[in-house]
Amino acid sequence: MNWRGGPGRSVWPYLIPLLIIVVALLGTVWFPFVNRSTLWFGLPSIGVWSVLWVLLIAPALMLVEYAGRYGEVDDARASASEERETPR
Repeated sequence: MNWRGGPGRSVWPYLIPLLIIVVALLGTVWFPFVNRSTLWFGLPSIGVWSVLWVLLIAPALMLVEYAGRYGEVDDARASASEERETPR
């Protein structure tokens, strides 16, 4: 993965939501408002908390994956068009 997207573009800011999700999942057992015997929406709070963060992983990973792709796509199109224009 290119950690620098296009020219002057960094992927690191897009990793912040992913890091928040990881901390939220790993800290689940230590958060007092989650780790008690209460029900949220009729389900145990720790289960609702975990499912919520697991569902947020996919959009966060998609954000990280596609954050640096614009420069690569433009470079690939430019090189492909140069190859077509070059006479043989």
